[in-house]
Amino acid sequence: MKPTPKQEIMAEFFNALAHPRRQMIFKVLQEADGNGLPFHRLLHRTGLKRATLAFHLGKMRAGRIVKRQIKGPETWLTLDYTPFFLFHEPIKRLDKSLPIA
Repeated sequence: MKPTPKQEIMAEFFNALAHPRRQMIFKVLQEADGNGLPFHRLLHRTGLKRATLAFHLGKMRAGRIVKRQIKGPETWLTLDYTPFFLFHEPIKRLDKSLPIA
């Protein structure tokens, strides 16, 4: 059986958040309140090396979590919450005797 296109997209989405550094980048961008940050400021706030940050941002862009926009000489990065809403489906409880935490 072959994965569906939606399953492929979801795999990239979850992979985009599967690394601690990407989770840190996500948190820093989240704290920017939707305004995003220029690359150099994100570099400073995360403390990552330029190549490391670029690598992880590439993974996050592949997972459709981060958007990039060029504004003059700067590259701005913002979170894209669309995947969270596209893939949200109600969770059905398999065992009603287990409490929900």
